[in-house]
Amino acid sequence: MIDIDALIEGNGGLFQTLFPDGVLFRWRLLTLKEYRVFARLRDNSILQPMQLHSAVFDRCYLGDANLINGNVPAGYEVSLGKLIMHLSGDPSGQEGDEIEAARAGYASNSVHELTKRVVLLAFPSYTLEDIEEWTKPELLRKFTIAESVLVNRGIGYELLDTSKIYKQGEEPKGKKGPQIDFAKENKAIGDAMSGGGDAHAMDMDPSEFKKRRKISQAMESRGLRTNRR
Repeated sequence: MIDIDALIEGNGGLFQTLFPDGVLFRWRLLTLKEYRVFARLRDNSILQPMQLHSAVFDRCYLGDANLINGNVPAGYEVSLGKLIMHLSGDPSGQEGDEIEAARAGYASNSVHELTKRVVLLAFPSYTLEDIEEWTKPELLRKFTIAESVLVNRGIGYELLDTSKIYKQGEEPKGKKGPQIDFAKENKAIGDAMSGGGDAHAMDMDPSEFKKRRKISQAMESRGLRTNRR
């Protein structure tokens, strides 16, 4: 039976291990915060390796560890705890490959991701976690407000041309034309956030970034009030 709640809470980061004798464990990775705590316990020799890996297993096992059959070898839990620590943050020597794999798995050119980036750039007070909790209609509503904010800044941001959006492998209706130039769209978004100049948001003076953030929040609030009328 698939635990849908566990899948949602785990953001897709769920795993299962089947041992040769048929024993199956389902588990998750440690969060970055959890990993830091366990790493300190290990590095400061507060917990011995077997104690640490057992505690990690108890933390990440998707079930009640107290109900595990007593005949199951204890080494299974310790081995999985060690594996979880390794996958959650221990240096692997392959960080470069891991970054490349993450890049390959990111659908940067999808309309869904583009709309999220526009919202984040127009309204820096939002986080990715905030957006993941929204419904599709709510995302689209915030996206249209974000576009309006960027256009009103007078920095050359162009609205997304929806006439060029169609499913992969499907010809657009009516007059044929090129698909969305995502590189151009991304550049426009970046220019919008940086004020149309060469400076990126991460390179701004903190006071300037804070000022722009306040402006974004104020304009969004104004847009939301207008939308409710």
